[in-house]
Amino acid sequence: MDGGIEQVHRRLAAQFTRDGHEVGFFVMNGDPVPDWPTVGGAGSVPGACLRLRRVLRQGATHLIAAKEQANLCAWLATRGTDCRVIYSRHATLECTGQRLGPRLLGWLYSLYLLGGGRAVAVSEPLAGALSRRLLWRRERLHNCPNAVIGDELQELANQPPPCPVPESYLLAVGRLAPEKGFDVLLEAYVLASRQASLPALVIVGAGPEKDALLALAARLGIASRVWFTGFLRNPYPLFRGARLFVLSSRHEGMPTALIEALALQVPVVASDCETGPRELLQNGRLGVLVPPDDPHALAEGLRRGLEWTPPAGDTSVRRFHGRQAAQAYYRVWNR
Repeated sequence: MDGGIEQVHRRLAAQFTRDGHEVGFFVMNGDPVPDWPTVGGAGSVPGACLRLRRVLRQGATHLIAAKEQANLCAWLATRGTDCRVIYSRHATLECTGQRLGPRLLGWLYSLYLLGGGRAVAVSEPLAGALSRRLLWRRERLHNCPNAVIGDELQELANQPPPCPVPESYLLAVGRLAPEKGFDVLLEAYVLASRQASLPALVIVGAGPEKDALLALAARLGIASRVWFTGFLRNPYPLFRGARLFVLSSRHEGMPTALIEALALQVPVVASDCETGPRELLQNGRLGVLVPPDDPHALAEGLRRGLEWTPPAGDTSVRRFHGRQAAQAYYRVWNR
C-alpha cells in the first residue's frame, strides 16, 4: 500500500473519517492497509467478488474502486445492490505493461456506467481521452483531484532527513520502473554535466529496475554522483533540501510527487507526457516542461530548472488537499 494510488486513497479515507464517515479498505492482493480496517485477501477475481459482496451486505453504502481489476470486481460485486460506486482511472489509456488497450477500456467504462455507476479520471486530459472512448453516458464521467496534500505535509518536510544526502542535489522520486523514465534521467544528467557543473542526483524509490539503473549509472561513469536511497516512508525532508525536483516519466495520470514538490515550493522540471504535468504546471508557468523520453531535451531542462524561481503566491495546488478532494467525490456521489 505504498504506491502513489494507494497513498492517495489513504489520504482520501482519512478525510472521509474526519468528515464523520466510517471507512475501511477491501484489498484484492492480501496486503493489509496499515492503521485501517482491512478485509479481502489473495485469490481469484471471482473469489474477491464474493468476499466484497459479503462486505456490502454488512451495510457498506459507498465504494471507490481503483485500478482496473478492482473496478471490474466492484462492478460484479455490486450488481443488484444499492451501493453507490465510483470507478476511478489514474493512468493514461496507453501505458507500459497494461494488458487492456484504449478501445477495451472504453467498453469497460461504458459497462461501469450502466445503472447508477459514476467514473472519475484524475486529470482533465485523461477525462477527455476516456470520454471519447465511452459509448454512452459521458455525463457520468468526472474529473476529481487526487488527495495528495495534507495538513501534515510541511511538518513532515521539516523533520531531519531520513538518510544521508549530499549537501546540494537534484531530486527524483518514484517507483523504479520503465514508465518513470529514470534511464532517461541518468542519460540527461550525463549530457547536462558536460555543459555545466551539476549538483548530485538523488533518486528515491524502489522497484524492478533498480539493478538495471545501478548498472546504467556505472556504465555512464556517474555512479559516485547518483544516490539511490530506496523506498522512504517520509521523503519530504529531501524535497525541502533539493535544488530542483525532476519528473522524467514517459507517461503519468496525475503525478503525486510533482504535486508535492509544487506544494513545498521546490523548482521543478517535468516531462510533458500525455496527461498530468502540463495541467499541473499551467503550460509551463509554474515549472519547466520538456518533451518526454528525450535525454537531450531533459538535459537542457535541468540547466534551465536550476535557474528557475517558482512564482510567488500561487495557490493552484490547494485543490489537491484532502478536504477539496473529498468534497469533489461527495459531489460526484450526490449527482
